[in-house]
Amino acid sequence: MGERGNPRRISATLVFCSVLALVAGCAAPPEEAAPVPEVDPRAENEAALNELIAKYLQAVNRGDADGLAVLYTEDAIRIGANGNPIEGRDAIRLFAAADYVDNDWEIQLQVKESDYSGDLAFVRGTYAVTLTSKQDPSVVYQEVGKWMDLMRRGADGSWLIARELSNRDHPPGEAPQVPAEEG
Repeated sequence: MGERGNPRRISATLVFCSVLALVAGCAAPPEEAAPVPEVDPRAENEAALNELIAKYLQAVNRGDADGLAVLYTEDAIRIGANGNPIEGRDAIRLFAAADYVDNDWEIQLQVKESDYSGDLAFVRGTYAVTLTSKQDPSVVYQEVGKWMDLMRRGADGSWLIARELSNRDHPPGEAPQVPAEEG
């Protein structure tokens, strides 16, 4: 029979291959994993930074020194207008608590710019603050200015304030030009 081989063996091989092809064709197609929705890291970070700023505003306007302090890193540094640096979360809490004893705060922030890279972000904006004496509500101090925060993302993915700098737009003791609210 030579090179051609056994015709029965060729027929059996063809039948076997045909059955395999038929079974493969009838089998369910492989399941594809559900597409994972694409997350826009910029939008995700913007939302997280905006949430941090909202918590900051709530804590300050409530006079909540503990609620404010937890928004800072342990090694945070805060430098206020014409002030000395306040270093560390505990020192920031103590400074805020002392001020909240004497004054009711109302602060407004406007974000002008923000960006991030890796585990660092910055946010820059303007502020208007009104402090009303708790002993004599007729004593009111107002200040307007600009601020910039450097935020750091923690191991748990949350953003905290690592460095804060603010500067008033008017000399100490001079009444500020309070900007009209943007709507």
